[in-house]
Amino acid sequence: MCGIAGYAGPFLPGLATRMNAAQVHRGPDGQGIFEDPTADIALGHGRLAILDLTPAAAQPMHSPDGRYVLVFNGEIYNFPDLRRDLTAKGHLFTSTGDTEVLLHGLMEYGSVFIERLNGIFAFALWDRRDRELLLARDPLGVKPLYYAEPAPGQLLFASEIKALLQHPHLSREPDFIALQQHLAYCHAADHRTALKAVKRLPPGRWIRWRIDQPLTIQRYWTPPFDQEPLADRQNALTDLRAQLQAATHRQMTADVPVGMFLSGGLDSSLITALAARDAGLGFDCFTVAYSSADNRLDRAAEDLPHARALAQQLGLPLREIELHPQVADLWPKLIGHLDEPLADPAAIACYLICQLARQHGVKVLLSGQGGDELFCGYPRYQVFHATAGLERWPHGLRRMIAGLGAHLPGAREGRFGAQLRRARRVLVELGQPAATRFLNLCANTPQDAISRIWSPAVREALHTATFRDDDEQHIAATGLQGLAALQERDLAIYLPNHNLNYTDKMSMATGVEARVPLLDLELVNTVTRYPYAWLLGRTTKVLLREAARGLVPDSIIDRPKAGFGAPYRKWLRYDLAEMWQDLTSESAVNARGWFDYRALQDARARSQSGQQDLYMLQWAVLTMELWARQFIDQPVQEHSQ
Repeated sequence: MCGIAGYAGPFLPGLATRMNAAQVHRGPDGQGIFEDPTADIALGHGRLAILDLTPAAAQPMHSPDGRYVLVFNGEIYNFPDLRRDLTAKGHLFTSTGDTEVLLHGLMEYGSVFIERLNGIFAFALWDRRDRELLLARDPLGVKPLYYAEPAPGQLLFASEIKALLQHPHLSREPDFIALQQHLAYCHAADHRTALKAVKRLPPGRWIRWRIDQPLTIQRYWTPPFDQEPLADRQNALTDLRAQLQAATHRQMTADVPVGMFLSGGLDSSLITALAARDAGLGFDCFTVAYSSADNRLDRAAEDLPHARALAQQLGLPLREIELHPQVADLWPKLIGHLDEPLADPAAIACYLICQLARQHGVKVLLSGQGGDELFCGYPRYQVFHATAGLERWPHGLRRMIAGLGAHLPGAREGRFGAQLRRARRVLVELGQPAATRFLNLCANTPQDAISRIWSPAVREALHTATFRDDDEQHIAATGLQGLAALQERDLAIYLPNHNLNYTDKMSMATGVEARVPLLDLELVNTVTRYPYAWLLGRTTKVLLREAARGLVPDSIIDRPKAGFGAPYRKWLRYDLAEMWQDLTSESAVNARGWFDYRALQDARARSQSGQQDLYMLQWAVLTMELWARQFIDQPVQEHSQ
């Protein structure tokens, strides 16, 4: 797990060094640079040593004949098998890690070797003979990879946007379509970022660059939703248990201490239980908590008692850190690490857990990320499943029910208030087509509320664009139907652009590698062929819950889903009023020019009165202003840990 950066095009002395320095937190164990001014190429690498801690695994790594140079971020979990194959073909290795295996595999097989990798990765390979640069990102997008073309024939790439911004001529013009998506979803869709000039390479793609030729982008992997569904349920259950154990075993491979994110939910609890069976020796678990007083508005289900019970049952130490309103003071610093105005307060919890792990000497944490997308664990899947038959109802009747639902209060305190909030979210969408209904449920804030707060200039620039447009185009392009189309959208866009994005940035900010066994490629290739009934029924994650029986207490398996996050509604209503007033003052809003001051204050008033739940919109606005001050208004600086 590391950071990579570089460029191809006119040589700029010192640029690679500045790019490395901008993301130095990703490489606390070593920095390396390859430059060839005659070929107009530079590659940078910052190392977080996980496998083979010796200098033999340092990067940039050169092939024995000097033709290839590689910089690599991530882990290849099946590298022992790949190494045996390459050894049989005569390749010799001087290190014990996966980087050299990746290099020799690309030497032997070329870009098709990428299709054989089971891992999390982003890499750049420079071919000195053919003057060709190959970039690739893992199938699920666990590791980030951004790129930009400052001018024709030039290519910048990096693990983090702040490294790209070290280029003196890269534009910082905002992409308001992406910003609108951030206000709705907390993340941008597909290849977009909040800056027009910067794109993310979508998961499962590679880029090939040659001078005086257009970039070639190719997809090498797609989830096999369109293949014949599996039929034998009992065999599938047995196979799922074996694959879960194998994936966990593969991802515990490290030459440094490994620990666990343990929230107390099903996914992290199952991974922890499987790791405890596999490890033999104990390991530390880490979790986050907040007081019941802070939870009185958000009403999130309490995870901590379940995490404590499982850790005690398994005989594992559980390290806890408590969230409190003052941690919001961290937010400006964390936005600097996030690179994007990713408005999810769960990033704060993730950062504090990773920081705590590193303080206890743990450099690798296994996470339950991906389970909800792969096994249909989010309530929106169940709502979609349960309301699918409503398409046969008269449209007028559905719109009438939606109108009645809009009158329910959206931000009352207490348990009943939380139930009203959830009921309102479901009911107000009943008048929409199925895909639109699902995408609106994915959003934290409806389009009309977002449109109201934009300034006239931004509304004119956006014209008729909605936050759903890119997603709807993506769904249509897949050719998939029903639940598979929506699940593929979450795996391709929501997961890499949101959950995996903040998990990578927050873990790397503290010098910790986050791994995701539930997104093991072999497992994904199997589960995406499950019939819907194995995923959704009276509960979510039907087959995964069955696979967990006997490993995880029934009290965890049968409990409702609890979101991983922070009590941001309570913070915004009470504790962060001063921050809101400062960042959304009339002078600040007018100077930025993106929002309408009176509309922002109205949105806050509607939330404070309990009329409508627009707290995530408020958090997103604060995040966007803090992000703009760092990434648009001034040069990006290196962010200390």
